[in-house]
Amino acid sequence: MQDAPSRLQVRLAADAASVPAARRFVADGLTAWGEGGLVDAAELVASELSSNAALHASAEFMHVTLERPAAAAGVRVAVEDDGPVGVEAVLPRALAGHDLDWDELDATGRGLTIVAMLAGRWGVDETTRGKRVWADLDGGAAHAALDPERAEPDAGPVDGDLPPGWALVRLVECPVALSLRQDSHLDELVRELQLLGVDEHNHESAAIAEEIRGLLVSPTHARLTGRRAAEQARDDHLDFVDVEMAMPREFGVLVEQLQRAVARADRLCEEGRLLTLASPAELRALRAWMTHEVLGQTSGGTAPMSWPAWLAATPAV
Repeated sequence: MQDAPSRLQVRLAADAASVPAARRFVADGLTAWGEGGLVDAAELVASELSSNAALHASAEFMHVTLERPAAAAGVRVAVEDDGPVGVEAVLPRALAGHDLDWDELDATGRGLTIVAMLAGRWGVDETTRGKRVWADLDGGAAHAALDPERAEPDAGPVDGDLPPGWALVRLVECPVALSLRQDSHLDELVRELQLLGVDEHNHESAAIAEEIRGLLVSPTHARLTGRRAAEQARDDHLDFVDVEMAMPREFGVLVEQLQRAVARADRLCEEGRLLTLASPAELRALRAWMTHEVLGQTSGGTAPMSWPAWLAATPAV
């Protein structure tokens, strides 16, 4: 326990679908630190802060950080976003504290009031990237205190910043346009399967639709983070980008299962039983590479292999 890092960090897409991942991240980190008594409060704080960043900050990404001081009890949960909405959106609510009528508060104000009730101290920092809202939890009485300051943004997460059981998957030299195409194709496929799934006579499509839906639920935050990275690279006129996605290691198996389910759906497309066109060869190759990388890095701890290197080593594809 003493060798565990005192600071954990994960980058997530600023999207409501990432909120469960933020809760899982802080729960896993606190469990590894032997701070199980703080898990419930920390999960709620992480949920409120990440929800605000996802829904109200107009941000692309958010960084969730969990810290524990070297010589004091308690932990700090923080969420930094890169959105244009400044600290003034948080400060007035912080100053008002519990004096506001609950019915007068919007969703953001209510969430921050909950944070204030749980935290020993909490506040907001302006950073060069955006803003960071933080809360200190010590398991004792809660008294909200605002302590704003200017701070530098956190660096991106590295393997040592993640809780035990998590991995940072790197997709090296991921082809930007092709990545966005395959993501869009998967969305189209899922939509059609869901529509066909309501047809009680189309049992196979319904079964595949249900399987794909279930497999997409847990790794959604990683998929969104990868999509955001590709979209930013496209806007920057880049052809390739290194994508980093933090996820619990068991997600690697889910991604492999998803690959097999999509392959079965592709066969339905080829048989003309779906309107969506079957994945072309280049999309199938990209999915195979992504599955290989995610499974290898989460389960086997293998080093990343770039997309060009994987193509060169897999001539059959």
